[in-house]
Amino acid sequence: MSTLFSILEMSRRSMQTHQAAIQTNQQNVSNSANRAYHRQVPIITTSGSIEERGLSGLGRTIYLGTGSVLARLDRKRDLFIETQIRYADQRLNRLEEEQKGIQQMEIIFNSLSEYNFNNTVSEFFNAWETLAQDPTDSAFRADLRTKAQAVVGDLRGFYTDLEELQPTFAKDIEIRVDRVNSLLHQLSIIQQDISGRSEPLEASNLLDLRDELVGEIAQLVDVRVLEKDNGTVMLMIDGNPLIQETEISELQVRPKKPFGNSMDTSTSVSEQLVEVVLTQPGQAREITIQSGAIAGLLRMQDEVIPAALNNLDRFAYTFVRQINRVHQAGRGLTGSNGMPFFQFNLPDAEATVSYGTEESAPAETDPPARTASTIRMASEVEGNLNLIATATGTARGDNQNALAMVSLQNQLFFEEKTLNFLDFYNTSVASLGGLSEENERRVNTTQLVRDQLEARWQSISGVSLDEELVSMMQYQSIFEAAARMMSTVDQMTDTVINRMAPR
Repeated sequence: MSTLFSILEMSRRSMQTHQAAIQTNQQNVSNSANRAYHRQVPIITTSGSIEERGLSGLGRTIYLGTGSVLARLDRKRDLFIETQIRYADQRLNRLEEEQKGIQQMEIIFNSLSEYNFNNTVSEFFNAWETLAQDPTDSAFRADLRTKAQAVVGDLRGFYTDLEELQPTFAKDIEIRVDRVNSLLHQLSIIQQDISGRSEPLEASNLLDLRDELVGEIAQLVDVRVLEKDNGTVMLMIDGNPLIQETEISELQVRPKKPFGNSMDTSTSVSEQLVEVVLTQPGQAREITIQSGAIAGLLRMQDEVIPAALNNLDRFAYTFVRQINRVHQAGRGLTGSNGMPFFQFNLPDAEATVSYGTEESAPAETDPPARTASTIRMASEVEGNLNLIATATGTARGDNQNALAMVSLQNQLFFEEKTLNFLDFYNTSVASLGGLSEENERRVNTTQLVRDQLEARWQSISGVSLDEELVSMMQYQSIFEAAARMMSTVDQMTDTVINRMAPR
């Protein structure tokens, strides 16, 4: 039955409802700078009606309203947009890590520009040409030795710098893997709290923390996110569960097995390289990480730097074989022949010194690992300049072998005999520059997509101060109206009780 007190109760309920709505506005405003926060919207619905009979005089039943009630707080989000943001973050972080690694490689390449490796190689062949003018001049022979040592020094230094850079990515991988495991443990604790709630919507703040952790994990590895009805998530990596409810399969870093021609297990550097596996009960499962920061670091360690090292090995191995081929066919001042000009160490103990003239020698496209790091002048020639083979015959002034050596500078040995020594080196440097430019373009494109997705996310889940203030004023007006209604009912009650009493 409708009474003044029921109207008073309706006003009270309206005031409480809209006070809670204003408090929600304030919560939104307070978290407007919180990137992980999802805007909350109060959903106000009509409270249950009361049954009233006979007001029409015809005995019909009608239902009178009892006001409004705060049904729930709606956490505004678009699952599709958030999924696309995670994918964009995975691509962007992988590309950014690759770009930083390539820039470090470019610093090493640029460091050689101080000495200009092209000039170093050219001066080596120029020294042969100068020696051809007077094969008996000891000063010319000494200059040739200096120029040969410069080529050797540049190659060894360049290779060493790249090889020492490679394990730094392994260290970064270990740090990022530890971070992933730490985030997984934090997520496990939060999911335990979420699953303990009767309704997921009761845990809006926990859900924000959950999404923030999932987003940070997605920046490191390419996880796929499956949301469950109880508010928890399952993260999958390469088809394997990474976390399910509170159960975690941690990532683990272990020493990497040898790969290709870019790593030799006899070196200390190779022992520092790593791979990432997924630990499961009783086993460690190999996984493929294709996106995220860790994927970029793995690509630098396993692909980009090994490719650069392999190009250096190809250059050094071909250079040694061709120089030695001509040198061993000539004669020195003392009549010696068959002597190599360069040598390098191989992992195989039986081939510690390689002259590169044997038919069974590896192909120039598949050189032994770390050739460039061990190249040096043959010790006999370096110690006795008379062994430098400038002649093909016995005449003292014969320079035919020196001229044959000079002709090697322009001969084509690489890429199906389309590039000479300097062309191959310049192409290798240019390919790194092209990789850097392409990677930077992809970073910019992905960042643009990410910014567009972020703008879309802000329009849905972000907090607009202007909108919150407008809503707050609307709720305040309703609150004030309900308060005035309560004041009016109070006056009506006073009239009924005090002024209509019999005197």
